[in-house]
Amino acid sequence: MKYPINEHEMPLNELEKLGLYKDGGFSISPENIDALLAGRRTDMLSMANLNIDGFAIRQLDAKLSLGRGEDGTVQLNIHPIYREPQWHPLLSDDEEKALIAGEKNVVSKEQEIGGNKKKKVIIEYDDLTKEFVAYEPEEVQTPIRVNGEELSEKQQEAFRNGEVVELKDGTKIQHSATDNKGIRSDSKRLILSVLLDGGISYLVFRGVNNLRGRLEPQSEGYSEGYNRALADMMMADKKLREKGNEKTVQDLAQNLLDKQENRGYTRTVAR
Repeated sequence: MKYPINEHEMPLNELEKLGLYKDGGFSISPENIDALLAGRRTDMLSMANLNIDGFAIRQLDAKLSLGRGEDGTVQLNIHPIYREPQWHPLLSDDEEKALIAGEKNVVSKEQEIGGNKKKKVIIEYDDLTKEFVAYEPEEVQTPIRVNGEELSEKQQEAFRNGEVVELKDGTKIQHSATDNKGIRSDSKRLILSVLLDGGISYLVFRGVNNLRGRLEPQSEGYSEGYNRALADMMMADKKLREKGNEKTVQDLAQNLLDKQENRGYTRTVAR
């Protein structure tokens, strides 16, 4: 999957100061590395005994993200836990209150970017850090299929906009910029078909977080669509191996694993 941030652009010096990178390896999970490269936020991380710019910090609980500055360089952003919500300039008081209370999952706004130009942004509320998080929907990489079901253009647009999308098998999904996987669902398991290395491949997600504001417990995720997609994935793997001249899902995963081991950390396509 193509990420907005390349692996060689990771700010290793800054991560080392936080105790998250040492001796050529990371001490954060592959999923959180994926989140950083994708421009999303990590899970809440607990960092201890830090010395940053001469300041001794016994413990820091925060989420991390990467972004680009005006000069194009990648910058590390630290999102600590605030005592009070950090108000967003694009939101009205009513919109902020609705997001905080969970009455709305997202708010769509137009942001001026210079002159008469505007861009669409989607704003969520991160109830862990008490921050409002904005993202551009056109930068969201939408899955082509979920649990074997092809998403229509309308469904893909709804997903990019943070809306809940319901599949034919009843599974509901939702994009989330505050979640390290970038997706939430009423099912704990999902199989996504995505563009990877110029071709279509599979991503197996386990332990997916529940939909925002949903009080009912998640299903285990073994829906008809999930089981069918799993069977299709296994059959595709078998056929590709028989051909001998195309890469399978496992080949792609191992290829990526080998590359990351050479860099001191690991990441796979199965989560």
